[in-house]
Amino acid sequence: MSFRTTCPACASVFRLGQDQLDAAQGWVQCSVCGAAFDAYPSLLMADGSPRVSEPEPEPEPEAETDALPPSPFPFTRHAPDEVREIEQAVREAAIPSGIAQRESALELPSIILIDPDIPVPDDLGPLPQFEPEHPAAPVFTATEPPVARIEYATPPPESVPAVLAAPRRLKPWVWGLSSALLLIVLLAQMAYFLRDSLVARWPQARPAVEQVCSLLGCSVSLPQNLAQLQIIGSDLQTETPTRLKLVLTLGNRADQAQAWPMLVLTLTDQRERPLARRSFAPSEYLDDPQRIAAGIPPRSEQPLSLPLTIRDVAPMGFDLKLTY
Repeated sequence: MSFRTTCPACASVFRLGQDQLDAAQGWVQCSVCGAAFDAYPSLLMADGSPRVSEPEPEPEPEAETDALPPSPFPFTRHAPDEVREIEQAVREAAIPSGIAQRESALELPSIILIDPDIPVPDDLGPLPQFEPEHPAAPVFTATEPPVARIEYATPPPESVPAVLAAPRRLKPWVWGLSSALLLIVLLAQMAYFLRDSLVARWPQARPAVEQVCSLLGCSVSLPQNLAQLQIIGSDLQTETPTRLKLVLTLGNRADQAQAWPMLVLTLTDQRERPLARRSFAPSEYLDDPQRIAAGIPPRSEQPLSLPLTIRDVAPMGFDLKLTY
C-alpha cells in the first residue's frame, strides 16, 4: 500500500510505502529542504483521499453473564445520515491543519528515511525559496480586524520639527559703530608696533608717541638713516708705535635727531690690503650716556676722537665706514 505525505516546511509531496513508514516509525527527512518531520499527520492515500485506518478486529462475544444494572447515562441513537455526517467530520478533523497544499503538487519519487532514535540537528541549513504563482490574499481573523493604513501627505504633527525663530537683525548704526571701533583698534595696533617707522617719517608726532609710550611702558627709538649721515673729515694719527688716535667729524643732515652709528675701522698696508678691522659702538667712542640717548642733533656736525692701541701691526692707511 502506498501513501502520500507533505513536507510542512516546503510543501513538497512525496510517495512512500507502508514498509517504509514502519521501518522509520513515521519519521522522514525532506530531500528538497532537508527538514525532518513526522509523516503521519499529513499522510494521505496515493490518490489524495484521506487515509482509512485499518479496521480493528471485532471482540469475541463474551459469555452471557448476569444482567448489569442500568447505566445512569442514557445512549443516544442517531439516524444513518447523521452517522455518515459525523464520520465525515471525523475524517476531515484527522487531516492536519497548517500545511500549505499546492494546486499542482510536486510529485517526487522518493524520500529520505531517518532513524527516530538519532537526534536531529536544530540548524538544517538554508531553506529553498519558493515564489508563489499567485500571492495569497491576506486572511483576517475575527478577533483581529484589519486596520486601515493612513498615508500622510505631510508628516504627522508630532514629527514636524519645531521652526526656529529667526535671529534678530541688528540695526545699521550698531554695525557702523562696531566697524568704527574695530578700525580704531586696528590702527592703534599698527601704530604701536610701527612706532619707530612712524616717528621717523613724521618727526612732529614724536612728542605724542613718547607720551603714550610712557603710559604703556614702551620706548621710541631714534631714526637710523645712514643716507642723512656724513663723515666730513677723518684722520689717523700715530702717537707711538703702539698707540694711534682716530679723529673725525660726523655730520647729520636730517631735520631731526638720529641715533649714533657704529664706526667700522679697517687698517690697511701700502697696497690697501686689510690688516685689521674693528667695529666701535657709540658707548666706546662717547663717554656721555645722555648724549648717546639724545642722538645726533639735527643739522649739526659732531667732532669725535677715539684713541687706539695696536700690536704687531704697522698700518700705512685706513678705511672708515658707518653702520647701524
